[in-house]
Amino acid sequence: MGTVRRVLTIGAVVLGLPAACLGGLLAYGRALSDAQVAEGRLLPPEETRARVAEFERRFAAMPPAEHLAAARLALDAGFDRARGVGGDFAGVERHARAIPAGAPEHAATEALFGEIARRQAAVVPAFQRAFDAALPEHRADDDDPWARRAARIRFAAAVGAFSAYGMGCVHTEDAWARALRFDHGDCDRAWLARVVGPGRLAGLRAYGFVEARCGNRRGALATGVSP
Repeated sequence: MGTVRRVLTIGAVVLGLPAACLGGLLAYGRALSDAQVAEGRLLPPEETRARVAEFERRFAAMPPAEHLAAARLALDAGFDRARGVGGDFAGVERHARAIPAGAPEHAATEALFGEIARRQAAVVPAFQRAFDAALPEHRADDDDPWARRAARIRFAAAVGAFSAYGMGCVHTEDAWARALRFDHGDCDRAWLARVVGPGRLAGLRAYGFVEARCGNRRGALATGVSP
């Protein structure tokens, strides 16, 4: 019974990862516009083009005040107040850049772009804090290999929540989930060293992780655990 329970637990965690990553991308402002998808069904190409054209026409017709209001709403979309990160930055930039330089509302766009820069700079420190909090929370309390494998997968899911803020999805790899993979577009060895760092590698070693690696194969950091 214990083995069956472990397998079901691991399966639930594994199946939950893609949904979590997809949810993160949507919250980060990469969802399809409502001009492209209607009521959960894909549209024929000609209808899609017509709706996109209508969407663009309405966007172009918005006065500066409406663009500013929409930019501010986008800044709050997906914002995590406790961590001080998140927001639909693409939506903010799209609306803010549509405000003409001569419009009275244009002066407010500087503060919007400044807030985007501040939140982007806060993502890595917030991720590091979440990483440190998750290390002791999800570790297995016994030496059973299946339990330790499940703990590694749970840990990846916990820190993978930061895909919503632009950190990219986090997965485990290999048969026993002994590699922690980061799917961030800028991931390389220097990025890993900044995000994971020497101190956190020790925590990953306690889980039994062999390495942290980039999904784009541009870098990896070994924990010192024998493969």
